Amino acid sequence: MMRRKKQGTEIPALFRYSGMSPFEVEAIYSTLNGCFEVSEDQLPETDPQYVTTIEIKFPLPYDESFFQLFTFERWFKIKGIIKEMKRRRGRKGVKTSLSFSGVLSKSYVNLIFLLMNKNNRYFEMSIEKIEYLVDLINVQLQMLPADVTEVIYCYDEIKSRWNPDIAISENQDNYYLFKDSEWKKTNRS
Repeated sequence: MMRRKKQGTEIPALFRYSGMSPFEVEAIYSTLNGCFEVSEDQLPETDPQYVTTIEIKFPLPYDESFFQLFTFERWFKIKGIIKEMKRRRGRKGVKTSLSFSGVLSKSYVNLIFLLMNKNNRYFEMSIEKIEYLVDLINVQLQMLPADVTEVIYCYDEIKSRWNPDIAISENQDNYYLFKDSEWKKTNRS
């Protein structure tokens, strides 16, 4: 469903979800709608490990300008809502994907932070660290293979940090895993 923002910006954000209460949906939607038009869609519940799925695609690159435009107030509100949802659901699982349309050094690369931690403390730690990665990610992505258009970051609970995990080429022909500080081509599995 597409709701129009009255003041209207031409940049839409994508908000997809399953297993959320109407209050939670409205809280995230209204926060996003404070800055963007929002395209909203309910997902089918397909993963039995997770009672809730949240996908937010921000229509801006992941860099300092995102936090200036979206504002830290809105960012902290989104994080707070997601953390509270996770706390309420406990070990049942909240799968969260926060995507950005590019990064400063590579505007054509979509960046995805995938939060799939079942442990409440690690989930909270992972979401709290996202805004501190702006400079680091630009350095890590300098080594990215030329044909990549999407990079997925996952949170390593053992090392308590975000790491690049998978890079995918434009036509999804090539997959790369980040191992030993370099991208290694792999078969899709």
